[in-house]
Amino acid sequence: MLSGCSSFGWSFDKLPWLEPGEVIFQDDFSDQSTGWEKVNSPYELKGYSADGYLISVKTPNSRAWSVADLPLTDTEIQVQTQKMSGPEDTNFGLMCRYRNKDNFYSFLISSDGYYGIMKVENGVETLLGSDQFTYSEQINIGNATNKIAVICIGNELSLSVNDHLLQTVKDTSFTTGKVGMIVETRTEGNAAVIFSDFSVIKR
Repeated sequence: MLSGCSSFGWSFDKLPWLEPGEVIFQDDFSDQSTGWEKVNSPYELKGYSADGYLISVKTPNSRAWSVADLPLTDTEIQVQTQKMSGPEDTNFGLMCRYRNKDNFYSFLISSDGYYGIMKVENGVETLLGSDQFTYSEQINIGNATNKIAVICIGNELSLSVNDHLLQTVKDTSFTTGKVGMIVETRTEGNAAVIFSDFSVIKR
């Protein structure tokens, strides 16, 4: 795992020898020493598996995530996802500009076909650009696979699924931070999602 500066005094994507479109970091999770969290608790399970990286949330109305230790500003993040178990309203996706557990952006889809861009600031959740999650036929429902892509450039935040742009919003709360993967439950727990082919691209 590439390592960064936790104080966010600099951004890895701003290094002068990196060109736009260049892959900064990628992981197929076949090497279990790349630094992602390994957790097995009564509340969550996170770790490497034969199919990718697993995040399982065991309790209702909860979330779990894992982030790469890279300080980043303007990037594109891509990942393949598949819900393995859990209710259809399970949310999962990507994170950018993660500062700490109370401050980050998340880009979420659900296995029943909804999506949204969320800001958590000082622990308070705000859905950006909409009053509620929006349905899209571009999201493969159930336990099907979905490719999620996120672009964070300046104050613009975009979410694409299966190569279709679903939403772009503007927000200035966070300008830099880490990237990662996230799973959320609602009224039911025991949701598990596999992530594979994770990559970060300079924009």
